[in-house]
Amino acid sequence: MTTAAIRTLAGTLAILLAGGVGAAWAGHRPNNEVLVGGAISQTGQYAEPAGRQANSIKLWVDDVNGGGGLLGHKIVLRLLDDKSDTQTAIKLYEKLITEDKVDLLLAPYSSGITEAVANVNERYKMPFVAYGAASTPIWEKGRKYIFNIVPVAEDYQKGAVHLAKQIGVTKLAIIGQDSLFPRQAGKGAKDWAKKLGIDVVLEENYPPKQTDFTALLQKIKGAGAEAVISNSYFADAAAQLRQMRELNVNFKLFSSTVGPGLPNFPEQVGAPAEYVLGFSSWEPLPAVLGFPGMKEYIERYEKRFGEKPNYHAGATYGSLQVTEAALKKAGSFDNEKLRDALATIEVDTMFGRYKVDARGMNSRDGLTFQILKGQRRVVWPEKWAETKPELPMPEWSKR
Repeated sequence: MTTAAIRTLAGTLAILLAGGVGAAWAGHRPNNEVLVGGAISQTGQYAEPAGRQANSIKLWVDDVNGGGGLLGHKIVLRLLDDKSDTQTAIKLYEKLITEDKVDLLLAPYSSGITEAVANVNERYKMPFVAYGAASTPIWEKGRKYIFNIVPVAEDYQKGAVHLAKQIGVTKLAIIGQDSLFPRQAGKGAKDWAKKLGIDVVLEENYPPKQTDFTALLQKIKGAGAEAVISNSYFADAAAQLRQMRELNVNFKLFSSTVGPGLPNFPEQVGAPAEYVLGFSSWEPLPAVLGFPGMKEYIERYEKRFGEKPNYHAGATYGSLQVTEAALKKAGSFDNEKLRDALATIEVDTMFGRYKVDARGMNSRDGLTFQILKGQRRVVWPEKWAETKPELPMPEWSKR
């Protein structure tokens, strides 16, 4: 090999190395493929909501491949199981980036896991839209490669606190799982209560795996709380409601965050789920919300998975529509070009409008619904309400 050839080869290698592991690899894959990968909770405590997100990921992949692929490349999906565990998620994202050399990263589920993974994708400069995280602190650390699309955790209980005020509640309790998202949702609930002149008579966080809430419920009642703001997931919200009925503990209002928004919550929890308030960042109501493509997405999802999509599914598909639009704007799988596109693009999706600020945060309102006759019905804000709320909740003996 000549000296000139050696210098040319060395220069080429230097350029490749400077690009890092996050450089676009799609052009080097066989059969014109692009590798899209992420880790999401297929088992563990977050499997229920994350499962809806996985459904939308698979639907999006098939939709895009059926339409000619991503920038003309057929998507090959690699979706790993983080087992709802932060350390497992970190290891899997390291693997996806450094060993599998994915061309495009997908987001995990939950604010806690996303907060940890954000350190990984930030280090390797690989951007993604976080469809499974809502806690504001994630975006307050100067990160440049993570973007938000869902309403912030601090506003998840905004509607419930306003409804509590409307029915004359003067004292409420704020409880929640001791992890990032529930803590932030609780902080927001406390701030809204203060603004509306409602006293918070009890605040308490409990361990993630707690199943017995007997002592906590009695403590809440003893504090004189008329309403409960529970920043909870599926299992803990279900346990709290069942134990409230068993103990014959009555409140004028009970509001949870994630649990009631899952499609099978009313069915699995049964009668105790009735009259419960929950939060949603999106509902399958095209006539109410009017976002483009909603009706078609809902029909495809329902046909494939046998149920209507909830907001976890909707946020995921909307985020992937944003990513697809940003890739088209970038014109390649180059991570820096994609990051810049995600930071500047304005696009309407079936989940709503996407436009982020300098932190990478999207501004968005959410919905408060009430489970009535086993169905989620939007009750707040009034501009999107399907029906009036049925509050105060009837006592257990009168149901």
